[in-house]
Amino acid sequence: MPTPAAVILIRHGQSEHHVRGLTGGWTDTPLTTLGHEQARLAAARLKAEITDAPVRILASDLVRASQTAEHIAAAFGVEVEMDARLREYNNGDSANMTMADARAKWPDAGDMRMATRMVPGAETGAEFYARARSLLNELDDGGGLPILVTHGGTIRMLIAAWLQMTDDALDYAHFAAHPTGITVLTSWGEGGRERMVERANDLAHLAGLEGGMLLKDVLR
Repeated sequence: MPTPAAVILIRHGQSEHHVRGLTGGWTDTPLTTLGHEQARLAAARLKAEITDAPVRILASDLVRASQTAEHIAAAFGVEVEMDARLREYNNGDSANMTMADARAKWPDAGDMRMATRMVPGAETGAEFYARARSLLNELDDGGGLPILVTHGGTIRMLIAAWLQMTDDALDYAHFAAHPTGITVLTSWGEGGRERMVERANDLAHLAGLEGGMLLKDVLR
């Protein structure tokens, strides 16, 4: 299948699990009020930059991602396609627990390693990577520019798959993805074999908003 010329990745807005101290992964909580505002700003930003080009919006079926996607879909006047392969890392038995309780029971809860199941019922990193890669390998831009509304860990895997990284490179390789951060992947050349991260974790639409991410917050 031809590689799309570009793919846009966007992480969901702030979710209840962020403010309640819960684990992420498959813990399924809705957006906060701030998360909805972040999503509205991201949707307006995408619409202003893409204008009238056709788009295709795919989203994780976890509620924080699907709610974010609905804001973007409304801006473009299209429907959201749900795909469970865009879910966050399956954190197994630690889903729906507080992070403190999960780490008391399993000290490595919240971590991910490619060859190891960190919590009972969880995916290995290799299984997670294969899941994300399968979706990316099926994408084309025949239905419009793909916008994938997903999660921080999934964005990490999608970027790695786009760059054709090997499994063993991923135990300690990370890519930032803050709430509603926009990442743009591009390709060119024969069969789209040349790949680039054109934009990474762009948060300019959150400038001045409470919960925006400033350099001083990450350069510690």
